[in-house]
This record gives sequence, structure tokens and C-alpha cells, in this order.
Amino acid sequence: MKKVVKPYRFQEYKTAEEFAAAMAADGLEFPVSNDLGVLFEPLIIGNKVIPNRLCSQPCEGFDGEPDGSPSDLDFRRYIRIAGGGVGLLWWESIAISEDGRCNPLQMVIRPSTMKKIRKMVEAANAEAEKNFGRRPYNVLQLTHSGRRSNNKNWEPTPLAVCANPYMDSHTSIDGSRGDIRIATDDKIEEIVRGFIDGAILAAQAGFDAVDIKICHEYILRELLSAFTRPGKYGGSFENRTRAIFEIIDGIQEQLGNSLDICVRLNAYDCVPYPYGWGMKKEDGVMEPDLTEPIALCRMLVERGVRIIDITTMMPRYKPFGRGLMAEHEEGPEAQINPYEGVYELMKATRTIKQTVPEAFFVSTGMTWLEQFGGHVTAGAIKDGWFDIGGFGRQFMAYPDFPVDLKREGIMHREKCCMLCDKCYDLIQKGHCQTGCVMRDQEIYLKLLREKVLNRA
Repeated sequence: MKKVVKPYRFQEYKTAEEFAAAMAADGLEFPVSNDLGVLFEPLIIGNKVIPNRLCSQPCEGFDGEPDGSPSDLDFRRYIRIAGGGVGLLWWESIAISEDGRCNPLQMVIRPSTMKKIRKMVEAANAEAEKNFGRRPYNVLQLTHSGRRSNNKNWEPTPLAVCANPYMDSHTSIDGSRGDIRIATDDKIEEIVRGFIDGAILAAQAGFDAVDIKICHEYILRELLSAFTRPGKYGGSFENRTRAIFEIIDGIQEQLGNSLDICVRLNAYDCVPYPYGWGMKKEDGVMEPDLTEPIALCRMLVERGVRIIDITTMMPRYKPFGRGLMAEHEEGPEAQINPYEGVYELMKATRTIKQTVPEAFFVSTGMTWLEQFGGHVTAGAIKDGWFDIGGFGRQFMAYPDFPVDLKREGIMHREKCCMLCDKCYDLIQKGHCQTGCVMRDQEIYLKLLREKVLNRA
């Protein structure tokens, strides 16, 4: 993971106002509020309740068992997160098939693993009920990794939907490249059936909802940008969204309204047209255009989707300049300022929410705001930017920060994610289980020393 520019001295800011002023001086007008009460207001989804406005976003631990079932580390992570007070627990991506795994230890949902996954959900719920007298709203992210797929030996096995000159040179999460296969229409239909079958098993495992994952570099997101693909899954907007609605319709046909459907969706891809979604339709132009994302969100709401988590390839990338390409380039033009990326993504989320007010929107990237993430979330909710604040790696480092926000009105800086990217080093360099090296040293510092530093 490429190191990023960090021009702000968070350790010196004593108040949210000081943080906001420093950002505003560079044109980043983050909303902030010292009244955090809005964070603990519930949301009602049909006959279900999201107890508060804080979301643990999907962060895979790369620590399942080889057969796709959860390990002791998976149980540990989700018991810690649920027991820390989160209201919306968006579980990590679980593959719908063996060939859809992004690593050999990604969990897979199938009949042979469902019961153990259910036990993990029950254990997490029990911890929350013990601590707070209620459980979180649980969303399972279903995925097929597509061009990010790897086999049991960590060898890339990328399945793409069309050629993409901006992405074809790096198919694996560790930056390596495999021989790309282009999925046939029959293969996409097989993947559609896999998502539907996965949702049926998710309902049996006790989840409140499934996430039809349409983000990052995975296969349903790639279909959205398949402008150059022929056939029924490429070219037109109708064709590029076809698989998504086949999945939604199939789940509802099988389960009715008993299982909610959510999506995690790229607002834009940070890759130019005609190879990127949500981008201005001029060849090679790095500028977002939210016309199609807004249209898709409207259609999702019409199909009964109530919760939409807006993201991009990664929140650190802004949809201007070099975008995603900066990760693989050198020189000052390739610098990544994550605060600009997070701010642009928040603005896009606000625009989409204001245009599609019927849905509840989750933000992405709040971890980058360190100890002021709660204040920005509260300010953004009050000002109508989104409805729920999404934190990813923060929950690995600091799973009980919702309790501190509610009881003390602060997130303690010495507990926060340090944004050091060592969790990514464990994945990309160590090919092993990951977590917070700095705040959860008992397990993950040992792994860093063994799998990364000793191999350097």
C-alpha cells in the first residue's frame, strides 16, 4: 500500500473547531458538531431497528479457515466490535463461491459453513445484548472477487468482464498480476445465482440484511463500467446494471421481505471513461459525473433497497488528478492526499442523498479523521450529508469508541487507528491474517514480525 501525504498535525488540535479550521484553510469544509446526541438516535428499517448511527464497515481479516468457515480470530473480532456498541455491523465480504475468494482464507458462505457463521453471529449478538440490552443490525456483504480473485496458493486467478488498461496490470491485492479471463454471459449468470443462494444462506445464518457488493474492484462494480463489453451485460446502462437487478429480484422471489437488501456502491471509480463508472463521459477525463450513480440509486430504492453505503475504489483516492493510478506511479503528481479523497467522497454522498432522500446513506472514510471522526459524523448527519457514519479500520483498532463517544463525548486519540497501513502490510507482504498491529499487539505485532519484517 503506497504511503500517503499527511499534512495535518492532528496531535495538536485540541477541539473539533481547530480541526475544522485547519481543513477549511485548504478548502476542505468538513461539517463538525459538538452535540453528539444525533449519533445515538435509532433508525427504523421496516420492523427492525438500527440502534445508533455508527457503522462498522466491512474490513476483511483474511483469517477464515481454508474450508471457508470462520476461525477463532473471526469470532474474536466480531464479538469485540458488537460488544463495543456499534449500531450497524456491516460484516466483511464473504465469497459466494470458491473461485470468488480474494485470498485462501476468505470466508465462503455455503451449506457446509453456514452453521458456524450463524454461531459467530449469535456470539456477537450475545455480547452486545450483555453490554447494552440490544443487538446490532447485521448486514452480510456478499461478493465475488472477480479480477481480484486468488487461489489457495495465493496465485492470481483474475476473472474480468472486459479489458481495462488502467487495471489490468495489477489484478491481485498484493499488486501481482495473473492471466485475465473474460467472464462469459453464462459465467455472469452463474455468479448471479451464487449471490441469490448466498442470500438464502445468510437469512438462515441470522443476518438482517445482505449487501450486494458493487464497489472497489470486484465484479459487480466492474459490470457498471463495462462500456466496452458486448452482449446483454455490457454497453448500455440497462445492460450494465442487469446483473444487479437479477440478483435483487431473485432474492426477493425466494425470501420476500424477510431479508433486507443493501448495497455498498462506488460513487465513482477514479478511473477515466470508458473504463470507469461515475466518471465524465469523455475519453481519459478524470472528473466525476454522478448522473448514472444517482439513477441507479433511484432504481435501487424502487426495488426496496433502503440502505446504501457510498464509497469508491478507496476513500483515499480523489476523482481528479491521477486517481487510482497514483497507487502505481511515482513522483509528486502521483501523491495521494487522503483528506482530499475523503472530502470529495463525502460531498458526493451528500449530493446523492439530497437527490434520493428516500434511502438511508452510509458514509465511508471516517477513520481518516482520527479523533474527530465522531464530530464530523454528527455534523454531517445534522446537515443532511448522510444518515450513518461509516468507520472501517477504526473498529479494528478501537472497537469500543461508540461507548466513549456516548459516555465522554470524545474519541481518545491514543486509542485511534494510527493510519500506518501496517494492516495492509500484513495482507500484501505477509499474505496472512490482519488486524491492528499498533493497538492489538498481542496478536498482530507478532504476525508483522514473523510474516513481514523477517521476510524483508
